Amino acid sequence: MPPKRDYLTIGEVVEQLKERYPELSISKIRYYEEEKLIKPERTPGGYRKFRKEDIDRLDLALRLQKDKYLPLNVIRQNLDMLDMGQVTADVRQISKNTENINISGDDEPIPTDKAISSIGIAPETARMLESFGIIQPVRTSEGKCYTSGDIKIMVTAREMAKYGIEPRHLRMYLTHAEKEASLFQQILYPITRLKSDEKNTRLKEELENLSDLADQLRALLLKKKIKDLLQV
Repeated sequence: MPPKRDYLTIGEVVEQLKERYPELSISKIRYYEEEKLIKPERTPGGYRKFRKEDIDRLDLALRLQKDKYLPLNVIRQNLDMLDMGQVTADVRQISKNTENINISGDDEPIPTDKAISSIGIAPETARMLESFGIIQPVRTSEGKCYTSGDIKIMVTAREMAKYGIEPRHLRMYLTHAEKEASLFQQILYPITRLKSDEKNTRLKEELENLSDLADQLRALLLKKKIKDLLQV
């Protein structure tokens, strides 16, 4: 019998955390590593070794993104401070599992006023995002609400605003997303015709893979173009 390992592989980590983070993928964990949020050890053959402390760190990073909607650079700062023995307010809040509004539920739209105050975005910015069609609030028994997807978009818009990027600038991303969605629809259409009970699972997996690849390509092309423009 082979000796018991004291670490998990990247695939095993995905399986362990999948219930809490359904959208978690191997490529996302690799991206977190590239962004220096996690630093798993490697075997002589180059395979990642995730020990308990690595998994706990990844779990915290995922929770900071899911529950607090922090951008990766802020999550990295929180983790760096933790490494130095300093617990930030965000980490303390996550650790105590406070009863603040949970804006991560995919099926629970949040009233607009609560959502706006929770993520710290200006009401005028939210209205502008609506006017450009970048977010689309829904009507529920509680009145006008934002979906989880819209809230994520607003958080991203909030962070981009720090660089002087206004809602009107974000229309180009919407145009690109519409074109990309149309392409993916054509690619995935044959799966929608299947009668198998696994149709939805296959659709979700293939869409996740396509989205990951598209994100990687988009980031690579953007970095390349910026380097060309800045001649760096």
